[in-house]
Amino acid sequence: MADHNITTAKLLALLNASATLPRKRKRLAREPEVQPVKLNKKRSHVTLAHLGESATGTNDADGASQAVEEQNNAADEEELDFDPENHLNAHITVGSSAGAHFSNAPRVLTPRTLEAISPPGTHSRVRWKTHRKPLTGTRSVVVSTLEDKDGEIDIAATASSAIPSSHFSHRFWKPFELRMKELPEPYRRLQEELLPELISYRDIYHNHLSASDMQQQEAMRDAVTLHLINHAWTARQNIIQNNQKLDKGVVSGQPVDPESVQDQGFTRPSTLILVPFRNSALRWITSYLNHFPNQSKTETQIHNRARFISEFSLPEGTADKLAEGEDLGIYPTDHVQTFKGNIDDNFRAGIKVTKRAVRLFEHLFGSDLIIASPLGLRFIIEKNQNDDLLSSIEVVVIDQADVMTMQNWVHLQFVVSHLNNTPKESHDTDFSRMKSWYLDGHAKHLRQTILFSSYETPHMRAFFTNDVRNLAGKIRFETRHEGVRIPEGIKQEFIRFDCNNAREEVDKRFEYFTREVFPKLRKSAVQSANTLIVVPSYFDFIRVRNWMMQDESISVVFISEESTGSEITKARQKFFVGKVSFLVITERFHFYRRYKLKGILNIIFYAPPDHSVFYPELLSFPFLARDIDGADITCKTLYSKYDAMALERIVGTRDATAMVKT
Repeated sequence: MADHNITTAKLLALLNASATLPRKRKRLAREPEVQPVKLNKKRSHVTLAHLGESATGTNDADGASQAVEEQNNAADEEELDFDPENHLNAHITVGSSAGAHFSNAPRVLTPRTLEAISPPGTHSRVRWKTHRKPLTGTRSVVVSTLEDKDGEIDIAATASSAIPSSHFSHRFWKPFELRMKELPEPYRRLQEELLPELISYRDIYHNHLSASDMQQQEAMRDAVTLHLINHAWTARQNIIQNNQKLDKGVVSGQPVDPESVQDQGFTRPSTLILVPFRNSALRWITSYLNHFPNQSKTETQIHNRARFISEFSLPEGTADKLAEGEDLGIYPTDHVQTFKGNIDDNFRAGIKVTKRAVRLFEHLFGSDLIIASPLGLRFIIEKNQNDDLLSSIEVVVIDQADVMTMQNWVHLQFVVSHLNNTPKESHDTDFSRMKSWYLDGHAKHLRQTILFSSYETPHMRAFFTNDVRNLAGKIRFETRHEGVRIPEGIKQEFIRFDCNNAREEVDKRFEYFTREVFPKLRKSAVQSANTLIVVPSYFDFIRVRNWMMQDESISVVFISEESTGSEITKARQKFFVGKVSFLVITERFHFYRRYKLKGILNIIFYAPPDHSVFYPELLSFPFLARDIDGADITCKTLYSKYDAMALERIVGTRDATAMVKT
């Protein structure tokens, strides 16, 4: 059965099921003579005026279930009472980028553009065209857009190099603009580059953000959260305006064109942020809340903020050795910024925005924004046996993709594969108000995916190329690398092995290491002892470990991210005192622990590390001992042409290009 027929069958089943269920809330029209009653008018809330206060004290998440229900009802009424004429609530016009891209008839969604996603072998007059556009310094962007052989498609016109202030609500843009003007020039330029691309609704991939530059990270989050809030805010305003249009139609007796009020998806959540740890989520939500300052006519109320800070920070009284030693330089800056705070990787939370309030910990199906870890979302999808929650996501942000590669990349792929699927239940959906392209199964071809990382890997490039299918196009930020600096005097040797098939690369590397590299190490008078072997991939590590353990004459110990504390201590001690000749570690072990390993004179990289900072960092460890000269240290790196991305971060783009082509 064709995909279109499968989607149609699913929708018919949903319609039949929803027709038999009682409706909780009618969206077609409200009775004009019924005045909404404000419940619990005098309830107290944490406001943005208290953002600097301690999170201790009364937890505003507490209370009887009845009070919580009244609070929910009152928040909904505040949303329904929304006044679109208020200048503080000015919204994007229908002709804006959001209106054009996510309208009921998007201009990028045509029979001709759909040819670009046709099954392989299908004749298509449309193809993807890629060109490179220079930015400042050594940076540039690679832009991919649809090109019609007949010259009839012009999607690239949605992007502009100007700062798109007119596309944002005045309520949110003015405070952001003031903050942007106060930023140092590099961070202001980052926001100026991101904003036009964000509102173009093209997919974005930025792969060279600094993991240690928190001000750069904050500038990025400030711009992206402005985009997310504006997107959700605009969608809700459009729904409210159409509600009013339907009300007037009921009062006047003049029917409203059904297609003019098709403004919804299957479920409410439309924006999603995926981050690896709770500490990252806390930073994103803090940035999100910064866009809701107190206004002269109204006060933005933050519900459950104290609870959010409590649950996404370390438990009270828990010592954070990374934060405490941050100023002492005990650990590298990037390690501190990644791991200080709460690093739980199984979480999810919903945020709902109304006229005067931001509700944290909203029920997920009633939220505008969901922030979660890939593992947290995978857990709930598998537990509930459906992905209805993600059926209407229109903008997804994936931050710290480099950290996710150190966790489990499969979790991210799993979540993305469950975006924009047809739901199994109706969830009180008003199908008369649903945008037609949701019903046709084309939401995934309009969804904007925004991917951030501090470096690029083949997995990320393949994900952005193959798993992201936005018809509006793609833009990838790139930079030319200068390479890393290493201590003087160290002899480096880069050993290339030939491989012309990516699927055979793993086997070819193992074969070359076991037949050529390691036998020479054992025969060498210098490199047969005090040698550290770094294996980036855990699967390669297991393979190398099993091979070495077959030969009892090899004096070696192993440490991976799976090793216990006692196992790590024993292995380090044996290597340091010279009881064993070889120490084999994984890149993930060093990523999570960042121990300073002693007793090293020779370093072998089974493959170039993805984290370029690890290369000079590990080469500095021999100098922890006294009276060590650079000439006494050796370093060998095994590589193939498929290691080009990691290699260029170490030796520089120019040298890496020559080394790969040689």
